[in-house]
Amino acid sequence: MKMLVMVADASRLEAIRADLAAIAAPGYTVIPVAEGHGRTGVHAGDRVHPGALTLVVVMDEDANATRAFDEMVKRRDARGDDISRLFLIPVERQA
Repeated sequence: MKMLVMVADASRLEAIRADLAAIAAPGYTVIPVAEGHGRTGVHAGDRVHPGALTLVVVMDEDANATRAFDEMVKRRDARGDDISRLFLIPVERQA
């Protein structure tokens, strides 16, 4: 089992949902507001620091998750999205 985690600009959420549907992801969880600071600056979703982030999580079997990761990276890159980051993380256990 693997977990695909996407940290993306909140304005990209609908496009990400469409991409997940297009690749037949088995489901996903959205954490609508993720605040932080990184290489692109502060993201707090307020007037001082516009550009809130969102977190999207997909769980799937290893091979499917790897294919989903590769396809989502390809789609992100094709859009010229330089903010979103994707991570593929092994899941040792779930209950």
